[in-house]
Amino acid sequence: MMKTFIIGIATTLTILNAVCMADSAERLCEQADILREEGKTLDALNLYNHALVTFQRRHDYNGILGVLSGRLISWQHLFNLEEDKVYAILARKEAESMLAIAQEHNIHDRDYLIHFLFGKSCIFLKDFKCAEIEFKQAVDLYPQDNAEKGDWLAHLGEAIYKNGRKEEAERVILEGVQQIQAHQDVEDVFKINVWISGAYLRLAKILISDQKSEQAKTYLSKGEQIVLKDPRLVIRKQQLEILKNKVDP
Repeated sequence: MMKTFIIGIATTLTILNAVCMADSAERLCEQADILREEGKTLDALNLYNHALVTFQRRHDYNGILGVLSGRLISWQHLFNLEEDKVYAILARKEAESMLAIAQEHNIHDRDYLIHFLFGKSCIFLKDFKCAEIEFKQAVDLYPQDNAEKGDWLAHLGEAIYKNGRKEEAERVILEGVQQIQAHQDVEDVFKINVWISGAYLRLAKILISDQKSEQAKTYLSKGEQIVLKDPRLVIRKQQLEILKNKVDP
């Protein structure tokens, strides 16, 4: 009981320290993003909620859309760990909330992001035709030629694979990796590592599901090299271990 109490105090202090250090809702979101990728999902969700209220007080509805995006990814991480459909449903509800808020406040410069997040929720719910349509719209609407677009291409590739076009899917995912690498010098290193490792692990995962273990190992190895050199990639490390166990149970 004492240990649980101490852990609870430590968690509370982590959140309070982050809130105190953050001088804006934007900073709260940045802190939440970091906590999320460190595997501290509940702490991240608490900060996202603080940020949401702060944005609302400023009537910054674009900011709220960013918060809901972060919360959706948090549910995604829990879904990947627990494989409980309830987290997939929560992720879908975040995407639906984003769409409703964007429509209510006539916000159209985030349409590409809403399509992308709907695509993610379709993947969780195993509606792969929906996922491909949403990801394709997201990529087509994406306003910049940068590293993040490569991450989105990798997600599109997964949906294409699930819809049976396997060679095309592998090409699209690797095209996404090349896109990320082409712009890695002007992007945060942490994000680059998250996106490239994610693309390789995503490709490994779908190859494992197709019983192509030897091919999967190639991409697992590429992903592992990135994960091991960046200790901040806690979520990726968890995903890596799960996939390695599936290849060599």
